[in-house]
Amino acid sequence: MLVDGKEIADEIKSQLAGRSRALGRRLVLAVVEVGSDPVTEKFVERKKKFGEAVGVEVVSHQFPQGVTEEVLAAEVRTIGADPSTSGIIVQLPLPLEINTDMVIACIPPEKDVDALGSAPRVLAPVAGAVAEIFSRSGIHLRGKRAVVIGHGRLVGKPVADWLTREGAVVDIVSFETREQMRFLSKRADIVVSGAGVPRLVTPELLKEGVVLVDAGTSESEGKLVGDIDPRCMEKAALYTPVPGGVGPITVAVLFRNLLELASG
Repeated sequence: MLVDGKEIADEIKSQLAGRSRALGRRLVLAVVEVGSDPVTEKFVERKKKFGEAVGVEVVSHQFPQGVTEEVLAAEVRTIGADPSTSGIIVQLPLPLEINTDMVIACIPPEKDVDALGSAPRVLAPVAGAVAEIFSRSGIHLRGKRAVVIGHGRLVGKPVADWLTREGAVVDIVSFETREQMRFLSKRADIVVSGAGVPRLVTPELLKEGVVLVDAGTSESEGKLVGDIDPRCMEKAALYTPVPGGVGPITVAVLFRNLLELASG
């Protein structure tokens, strides 16, 4: 089954637009960016467009690549203290010289829509998107073998944590450990990839009937591509394409988190 992420996101969008109107006040999502990256800019533009559709103002706070850790942390604290700000996103990755944990810790928990802090009150957007897909597709996780490729903050870690809580047996692998990845993925009922390596997962690594969730995006030859080679779809019971799969749903879940936090 090919997942139509845009269709699912549009359904969530309609629900959120109604909830936003019922709230009776305009919400503001602050997006903190450091430097410039074409893939990141596409994500931010997508968020702004979605925000317009559901009555949320998306405000970008841009900082130069050379901004110091102290300045960035102070700015995030200021944005978080502003009563007009409903939620905050810090676009990752930050430059290597910046302590990401310290910056993330400056986001108030009640405004942490990405669920990156130590005490999240909502499900991380990518994990929420995977949960939405599995719920709609009738996929039950207890006892299933799952391989998560990549252990980043936005995809690997939150998805692995959620799968574990739902009863799956989860292995997290790095794309650098190719032999381990090859061994584990051949046995996996579910593969979720968030490595950001174009066409990393190929058909010979997979068993028939596998559930494939591609949450890795990167740019190749000017196009947005995923971690999973599209040829893998022939082996899959469920497959999320890039673009148009997990991405649109993740954006929708992000705004759903914003509404949930703003509603108290």
